[in-house]
Amino acid sequence: MNLNMAHIHIIVNHIPIIGTPFVALTFLIALIFRNVFLQKLSLWFLVLAALATAVAYLTGDGAAHIVESFNHVSPALIQDHESMARISLIIMFFTGIVAVFGILFYTRKPVLPRYLQIIVMAVLVINTGVLIYVGYLGGLISHPEIRSFLDASQHLALLLS
Repeated sequence: MNLNMAHIHIIVNHIPIIGTPFVALTFLIALIFRNVFLQKLSLWFLVLAALATAVAYLTGDGAAHIVESFNHVSPALIQDHESMARISLIIMFFTGIVAVFGILFYTRKPVLPRYLQIIVMAVLVINTGVLIYVGYLGGLISHPEIRSFLDASQHLALLLS
């Protein structure tokens, strides 16, 4: 098997994009039912998603170098995707730290304090939105069938309006 950076990027980037909304839903259910086990599990999965985000970001340049040579790929789309990926990496880094803090908190206390539950849920919601948008921009690069006449910044403007 001969994997290059584009292969690794495509494989790994789906973990945070799909995983983070799943973790958000799981964490919300855990909060509603006051299920400490699911809260802890969500935090561990969130750390995994943060690590996968870092790997996806680090393999992004290698993937970009490969797809830049394709005729149907717009450098502007790659740049937009890369810019949002950087933002998502920063947000996910913060989220990973919050998750680790929550995991460490559980080693000392049986219940996560309400303020930490709210922080985790808030960063999960923010991350979900940002990662879905990063995935959307990545899809515009590699899936010409979903592109329209708009560039990525115009798509964002439409989504936010």
